[in-house]
Amino acid sequence: MDRRRSNQPGEPEIIPPGDVRSRGASFDGAQSIYVARISPVGFALMGVMVAVLAALFFLLLVGAFVVLLPLAGLLLAVIIAIGLFRVLIWRRL
Repeated sequence: MDRRRSNQPGEPEIIPPGDVRSRGASFDGAQSIYVARISPVGFALMGVMVAVLAALFFLLLVGAFVVLLPLAGLLLAVIIAIGLFRVLIWRRL
Protein backbone atom coordinates (compact mmCIF):
# COMPACT_ATOMS: atom_id res chain seq x y z
CA MET A 1 0.00 0.00 0.00
CA ASP A 2 1.25 3.44 -0.81
CA ARG A 3 1.53 5.48 2.44
CA ARG A 4 1.58 8.79 0.66
CA ARG A 5 -1.84 8.18 -0.96
CA SER A 6 -3.56 6.99 2.22
CA ASN A 7 -2.46 10.01 4.31
CA GLN A 8 -3.36 12.77 1.83
CA PRO A 9 -6.93 13.56 0.90
CA GLY A 10 -7.87 13.04 -2.72
CA GLU A 11 -7.86 16.01 -5.02
CA PRO A 12 -11.26 17.21 -6.25
CA GLU A 13 -12.12 16.48 -9.84
CA ILE A 14 -12.79 19.68 -11.78
CA ILE A 15 -15.60 19.23 -14.31
CA PRO A 16 -16.33 22.07 -16.76
CA PRO A 17 -19.89 23.49 -16.62
CA GLY A 18 -20.87 22.23 -20.08
CA ASP A 19 -19.67 18.67 -19.53
CA VAL A 20 -22.25 15.87 -19.75
CA ARG A 21 -20.91 14.20 -16.59
CA SER A 22 -22.00 17.16 -14.42
CA ARG A 23 -25.74 16.69 -15.16
CA GLY A 24 -26.38 13.25 -13.67
CA ALA A 25 -25.58 11.58 -10.41
CA SER A 26 -21.96 10.69 -9.95
CA PHE A 27 -21.15 7.03 -9.51
CA ASP A 28 -18.13 7.46 -7.26
CA GLY A 29 -20.19 8.43 -4.18
CA ALA A 30 -19.51 12.17 -4.38
CA GLN A 31 -22.46 14.51 -3.97
CA SER A 32 -22.89 18.14 -4.87
CA ILE A 33 -24.05 20.47 -2.12
CA TYR A 34 -25.44 23.85 -3.03
CA VAL A 35 -25.49 26.44 -0.25
CA ALA A 36 -27.24 29.75 -0.66
CA ARG A 37 -27.40 32.73 1.67
CA ILE A 38 -30.75 33.44 3.26
CA SER A 39 -32.16 36.77 2.15
CA PRO A 40 -33.79 39.13 4.66
CA VAL A 41 -37.21 38.18 3.26
CA GLY A 42 -36.42 34.48 3.66
CA PHE A 43 -35.20 35.09 7.18
CA ALA A 44 -38.40 36.98 8.00
CA LEU A 45 -40.53 34.18 6.53
CA MET A 46 -38.62 31.62 8.56
CA GLY A 47 -39.19 33.69 11.68
CA VAL A 48 -42.91 33.92 10.92
CA MET A 49 -43.05 30.14 10.42
CA VAL A 50 -41.35 29.53 13.77
CA ALA A 51 -43.74 31.98 15.45
CA VAL A 52 -46.79 30.27 13.89
CA LEU A 53 -45.57 26.84 14.99
CA ALA A 54 -44.95 28.14 18.51
CA ALA A 55 -48.45 29.68 18.59
CA LEU A 56 -50.02 26.42 17.41
CA PHE A 57 -48.12 24.47 20.06
CA PHE A 58 -49.27 26.97 22.71
CA LEU A 59 -52.90 26.68 21.56
CA LEU A 60 -52.64 22.90 21.68
CA LEU A 61 -51.28 23.09 25.21
CA VAL A 62 -53.99 25.53 26.33
CA GLY A 63 -56.64 23.34 24.67
CA ALA A 64 -55.41 20.32 26.59
CA PHE A 65 -55.72 22.23 29.85
CA VAL A 66 -59.21 23.48 28.89
CA VAL A 67 -60.30 19.87 28.35
CA LEU A 68 -58.54 18.49 31.42
CA LEU A 69 -59.71 21.19 33.83
CA PRO A 70 -63.41 20.12 33.82
CA LEU A 71 -62.34 16.50 34.04
CA ALA A 72 -60.26 17.31 37.12
CA GLY A 73 -63.27 19.15 38.61
CA LEU A 74 -65.50 16.16 37.90
CA LEU A 75 -62.99 13.83 39.53
CA LEU A 76 -62.84 16.09 42.59
CA ALA A 77 -66.65 16.16 42.78
CA VAL A 78 -66.80 12.35 42.58
CA ILE A 79 -64.19 12.01 45.33
CA ILE A 80 -66.10 14.44 47.58
CA ALA A 81 -69.41 12.64 46.87
CA ILE A 82 -67.88 9.24 47.68
CA GLY A 83 -66.49 10.66 50.93
CA LEU A 84 -69.90 12.10 51.90
CA PHE A 85 -71.68 8.84 51.09
CA ARG A 86 -69.17 6.96 53.22
CA VAL A 87 -69.82 9.25 56.17
CA LEU A 88 -73.62 8.86 55.76
CA ILE A 89 -73.38 5.08 55.50
CA TRP A 90 -71.11 4.81 58.56
CA ARG A 91 -73.52 6.97 60.61
CA ARG A 92 -76.45 4.65 59.83
CA LEU A 93 -74.54 1.62 61.03
